[in-house]
Amino acid sequence: MSAYAGTPPEIRIGRVHLWHPEHTLAVTDLPERATLPEARDRQLLALGIDRVRVADGLTEVDLAERAALDALAGSGTDPADLDGLLLVQGRAPEYLMASEATRLQHRIGATRALTLGVGDLGCVSSSAAIEIGAALLRGRGGPGRILVAMGVRAAATARYRPPMTVLGDCGAAFLLTTGDDDAGGAPYTSTGDTGGSAPYTGPYTSGGAPYAPGGDGAGPAPRPAAGGRSARYRLLGQELRSDGRYADLFRIRYRELPPERWAEECADENAYSFQLAIESRNRLRDLNAELLRRCATAQDELAAVVMQNLSVGAFAFWQDALGLKIADVCRDNLAGHGHLGPADVLMNLERLAPSVPAGGKVLVMNSSPVAAWCTALVERLPD
Repeated sequence: MSAYAGTPPEIRIGRVHLWHPEHTLAVTDLPERATLPEARDRQLLALGIDRVRVADGLTEVDLAERAALDALAGSGTDPADLDGLLLVQGRAPEYLMASEATRLQHRIGATRALTLGVGDLGCVSSSAAIEIGAALLRGRGGPGRILVAMGVRAAATARYRPPMTVLGDCGAAFLLTTGDDDAGGAPYTSTGDTGGSAPYTGPYTSGGAPYAPGGDGAGPAPRPAAGGRSARYRLLGQELRSDGRYADLFRIRYRELPPERWAEECADENAYSFQLAIESRNRLRDLNAELLRRCATAQDELAAVVMQNLSVGAFAFWQDALGLKIADVCRDNLAGHGHLGPADVLMNLERLAPSVPAGGKVLVMNSSPVAAWCTALVERLPD
């Protein structure tokens, strides 16, 4: 790739297309409740999560594919025109040594896209994908389009991750574009698994289940008119940090156990609940201050603040620790979907969009117990 001549291009974040499985599981019906101690069960029921979606029989690539097809259709983008495809990888790939990123590339027909997998930072992997995608676009020397996609599903049988949250499943995808290529255009009909750009009329088959692009798993995806805007936000800046001291604080021992016995373990709950909490408070406080200073934005100028969804207690902690009001949309999404890993902040940002006026600035905080932290500032674009 050639260096970009002159002023670096503006990076825009497209509408986030979410695909949610139909099967809903109430938290009160979680099978693991039968073996939980009474105190732990009370803790579970106090998280503020009512239900989660469950992707029966679908892999992470299947979920990413559904959302990716919706994002392509919704933006009028031919997959053969993509310059890049970034798959935010899941925590339990279907096969070792195989490439899930290029599997998705083939399924959606992104034949010429530079294709990479981005992972290993937990929830913050989606922020890392934006960082990498923005760098690739700035290095192109001209307009560009990069699709970021992910499939999120619980790796272990138990969905309750003590002491913090309950895991749900979904797919999510969006386009990163330069300001001179907003991906507006004529509606595009998904290619399906053809390996090319021939029009596809459906139904699309993946993982044994018929699928046609649908937008949020419920009805047709919105498609812009020719020349219309598909981007939601302009990326003003982002700061990302990590700390390997917490690299295996949460883990699944998989080599010596069959999948049905996999369980998420917290190596040290005291370190998570206190030590890492203080570390995260300090990191996000400093990242916020640095980013807002660099972007010449005062905290009271923010239209909204979003972050990942863990529990209502976590929201209360962050509001008190950082002096910021977390947008109510985060609590709503937490109650209806639980924790969606790297897709949390994306879902919150997308569902916040209708309430943010053009020009409004939104602070996006993302963190992971691996540990990694990211703060981003975005500006709402007019529809």
